[in-house]
Amino acid sequence: MTMDEDASGDSTGGLVVDDDQDELMEEMSMEERKERLKRARWNVFLSLGLAAIMFAFALVPMPFSAEYDGFTTSAEKDLGYVWGLPLSGEGLFDVPVVVEVTANEPPTESNISIGVFVLQESDCASNLGAATESARAGGSHAHQFQASSERILVDGVYEFEFAIDPGQYCLIVEYFDEDEEKILDGNADMSVKGRLYPNQFFAGLFGLLGLALSGFAFTGAQKHGAALRRILEGESETVESKVLAAANQNAIAAGPSGPPSAGPSGPPPSAPSSGPGGPPSSAEASDASVTGTFEPAENGYFFRKLPDGTYDQTVYVQGEDGQYTAYQAP
Repeated sequence: MTMDEDASGDSTGGLVVDDDQDELMEEMSMEERKERLKRARWNVFLSLGLAAIMFAFALVPMPFSAEYDGFTTSAEKDLGYVWGLPLSGEGLFDVPVVVEVTANEPPTESNISIGVFVLQESDCASNLGAATESARAGGSHAHQFQASSERILVDGVYEFEFAIDPGQYCLIVEYFDEDEEKILDGNADMSVKGRLYPNQFFAGLFGLLGLALSGFAFTGAQKHGAALRRILEGESETVESKVLAAANQNAIAAGPSGPPSAGPSGPPPSAPSSGPGGPPSSAEASDASVTGTFEPAENGYFFRKLPDGTYDQTVYVQGEDGQYTAYQAP
């Protein structure tokens, strides 16, 4: 393959991107344009479908649950590793965590509350006392704590929301008395359900990418569609031009045709002294131009078309001053 062939396209007929894409598009046939437009529209639909799937996947949670242990008087759960964008500290890209606690059998003490710990620790089986104290003290994004503020009722459902960084996490849910001390009641009971959304950022990013691709595909579809419309409108315009040209020929055929006939052989008969004589003056020619339009014929002659569409049978010539006068045979 020569260098010229490399510049024009490959062996399968695909176009190679260069600085002359507009000319290459002009050389495309009608069928090729229709095929390109069809593919561009399919690309729009596929990209939008990909974006919709990614956005839906971003909203799909990873569920977990935990049961109350009478021995530890708490509900505990090793959440494992929570993936996400590795940015430390509170921010927009934190992973949302939703914890729902159902107080199946709360302690009989008055003014109790439910406390939830979300602790970033690598070993949930170890002593987490220091981590829970850090969480209750506040100010730590790795160790977080929330307590219910409403009254705890039997079978009441209470929801807690957290935003955490990627990492290994442990969940602890406990009952607390009015002094904010843990209630050691082995007969109490609760059930915990939760949801993690670690795919929110990554799936959302691919969803935005799908939207961007659909935008590019839509632009390409618009370009191919506009080119196809220009071709179709051009064909229609050609047919219309033919019809208009035929109508114009019919209008011309209705007027005088051919060169003017020879004038009289002798001088004109004498006219009464009171009547006008000689060729029409410039004022008369100007008046003629007002009441009609002059259309050129062959050999420098003109016919006057009257406002009603008919033609004056007098033949006119145009002088050097631009005025039209009736033709007189020499």
